[in-house]
Amino acid sequence: MGILALILMTPLLLIGRGGAMRNRRETALALHRAQLEELERDLADARIAPAEYKAARLEVERRLLLADGFTERALDGNARFLLLATVLAVPCMAFALYLPGSTPFVPSEPHAKWVAQQEAINIRLVGLITSLRLHLASVDPNSVDASQGEAYLAEALSEQAGGITPEALSYFRQSLANAPPDASWRQLDERRIAEATAN
Repeated sequence: MGILALILMTPLLLIGRGGAMRNRRETALALHRAQLEELERDLADARIAPAEYKAARLEVERRLLLADGFTERALDGNARFLLLATVLAVPCMAFALYLPGSTPFVPSEPHAKWVAQQEAINIRLVGLITSLRLHLASVDPNSVDASQGEAYLAEALSEQAGGITPEALSYFRQSLANAPPDASWRQLDERRIAEATAN
């Protein structure tokens, strides 16, 4: 981690190596002179009309005169020491994060515990599915009670399988066919059927 951080910070050391560092005035003057040269090329290549060229040149010259009046202390590189210290400090701090005791110890959850939780959830689902099947066998298949039971059974089957199975989709459709317009499970049926048909 420390080596990676050092590699990523190294380009900062190259700042200013390409030549003298410019202050705000010098940068603005160089920019506006480049704009004037570009306008000259555009006019020579007939990319702009003479009237547009004159207006644009006048505006750039106005900005050039304004930039020439900037008064700032020239950059002398006094911040180079701070830059060097930063480049060295960041990799050191990154390395320190991996020293023993530098990070809180958070134990991972044992796999056996996770397996036990999943088995407990599956046992509850099996019990719920069994009781819903017994309940549906004892009621009128066209009743509101059956519609509600079919919606819950289809949802339990989907949760057990990790997706909407053909059997669950069949129960969702049966439930929707007999669900009253204001039934609380009607939206569940419609959403699940749309998900299954979309896939």
